[in-house]
Amino acid sequence: MAEGQDRAYDVLRLRVVSGHYAPGFHLREEPLAREFGLSRTPIRAALRRLVDDGLATADAGQGIHVAEWSDADVEETFRLRILLEAHAAELAVARGGGALVEQLEESNRSMAAAIAKGGDAAITEIQAINRDFHRTLLAFSGSPRLRAILEPMIDMPVVIRSFYLYTPAELLQSLHHHQDIVIAARLGDAGLGRQAMQLHLAMSQARVQMHRAAWRQPAREKGGSGHTEPRSGPAGRRPLATIDAT
Repeated sequence: MAEGQDRAYDVLRLRVVSGHYAPGFHLREEPLAREFGLSRTPIRAALRRLVDDGLATADAGQGIHVAEWSDADVEETFRLRILLEAHAAELAVARGGGALVEQLEESNRSMAAAIAKGGDAAITEIQAINRDFHRTLLAFSGSPRLRAILEPMIDMPVVIRSFYLYTPAELLQSLHHHQDIVIAARLGDAGLGRQAMQLHLAMSQARVQMHRAAWRQPAREKGGSGHTEPRSGPAGRRPLATIDAT
């Protein structure tokens, strides 16, 4: 049962992050149990995990629904991060010195090891490492206002979980952008730090939007949001609806 629950959760998490289900879509236990060939108990547990992740909401008597993260929400979040987090990186590079370089390089070493490991467990590790990298820059920026504004954006569940959509090559590209920011910090070039962060976040936004659109395309072609037939995912990622209930 635990294995079936884990696999159902993995598939449902990917569907929610990719935008396969529309915001507010009702995640019903019975049809999901039929689709995945499981009883309702592991499906119920998987849905509760989505709620714990902030990817779904549970209202008394209303069931479980996909959290209200629309494409517009994702786009706005990235646009604000490109403006504000680039400024934070500029301040951090100007003020951080060797201590900043040391912490960022340690983060990049950990991320490289996790990418080399591969698998969904590694993606969870990469999420945490990426979060720490960006929070380190915020801490070294020396601006409490920027931290108060940006930390909730960095921690948005739909943004954090987007790493599950990335191919291995895209994970490496993200790491390379982090390494570029370290080069700027090592040189003490604040302007370069700002530009490197702008590029990093702009490419992250493009990847997330591209993958969300790709996951949803078959559902649009069939004329229904929330359609649950199997589909092909980006190169290097497994199909969204693939699940082995054995």
